[in-house]
Amino acid sequence: MDFNKEMNEKDNSDNTNPFEEFLQVKITNDIYKQVFKYSIFPKIIHNMDMRIIEANDSAIKEFGYPKNELLGKKLIDLQYKVDQEPSIRFGGNKIPTKKLTVERTFKRKDGSVFFADITPCMYIIEDRPVVHVHIQNITERKQAEEKMQKLNTALEEEVSKAELNAKQIETKNRELEELAYVAAHDLKAPITNLNVLIEMINTQSIRGDKDIELFNKLKNNIEQVYKKVFALNDVINFKTTLNDQKKHLEFEKVFDEVKQSIPDRLKSTNANIDVDFSECSEIEYPPLHLISILQNLLSNSMKFKSPDRLLKIEVKTRKRNESVYLLIKDNGLGFDAEKHGEKVFGLFKRLHTHEEGVGVGLYIVKSIVETHGGKIEVKSRPNEGALFTIHLNNEKMHKI
Repeated sequence: MDFNKEMNEKDNSDNTNPFEEFLQVKITNDIYKQVFKYSIFPKIIHNMDMRIIEANDSAIKEFGYPKNELLGKKLIDLQYKVDQEPSIRFGGNKIPTKKLTVERTFKRKDGSVFFADITPCMYIIEDRPVVHVHIQNITERKQAEEKMQKLNTALEEEVSKAELNAKQIETKNRELEELAYVAAHDLKAPITNLNVLIEMINTQSIRGDKDIELFNKLKNNIEQVYKKVFALNDVINFKTTLNDQKKHLEFEKVFDEVKQSIPDRLKSTNANIDVDFSECSEIEYPPLHLISILQNLLSNSMKFKSPDRLLKIEVKTRKRNESVYLLIKDNGLGFDAEKHGEKVFGLFKRLHTHEEGVGVGLYIVKSIVETHGGKIEVKSRPNEGALFTIHLNNEKMHKI
């Protein structure tokens, strides 16, 4: 079929002519025929009965039919059966009045199937209405979309499972916390009574060195249980404060309040404390939590001071953009942070046993800091002191 195109759109509101939306093509030379024939996209032309009257090389290759076999077929004959019914609407008197692109599934001669976007364009060629169909294979895109949909579905399922697991874990944690509270609370009375009774026993009435040794071991064990039960109660009571509201605080005032709460320990250690809050003097934080952080870390430094030198403690704040850091450094006993770094923050974990304590202070500090989206890190070496760096707020963290 010999046709060359020069398209002029017509804007006519008269709906009496069923072909008024078609573009008029004038035959002048063969340039448009060449564009049609050698286009990389499959293109076909069918009449108003949807019978194919022309096809380019790409269409012949895509559908796998010889040209003489392809011509004369109807467009719906090439479509996969599930798509045939909607396409019939383009035949007969159902002429599309606007340019549109629809998605269809086609079947090749060898039985294989491919997905395509088809765009029909309506023309009048020498008073003859025809439809030029541009076909673009979108099989890879459809497969990618299908794969993405499967991945999204799988991800949604995993997210649902994770949310369910999170709820179950939350429920179990709440049950464990309630159990711990009941156990710790109910143990307070009998442990207190045992501690009182053991103090009332007169060791002079005990005969024999072996009996005295056993009694002292019993006494020591009761004291340890007593301390741990009361420490556990303190931890449980502290947990109820994790949702406390933030307030505007000045570091210097809070630090002074902390020092006033431990005057005897400060006096006994004769510590040299260097304080510098000049880089960041204030913060929004729950008062009880900031007090607890400073009090526990300050007490920790004094508790594990070196017997060979005067204790020096540095307490400073740093600010990087909107991130606030608290640094507490001492020259005390220190420990092997590479080996025991995370252990020091565990409940009832102690690296030095020569001092009294049950190992809950750093656990409480870590719990507070992480509750507010922060982080605590420690650097330390044996006999070289320790440096605790606490990122206090939940803005983006920076290296300091």
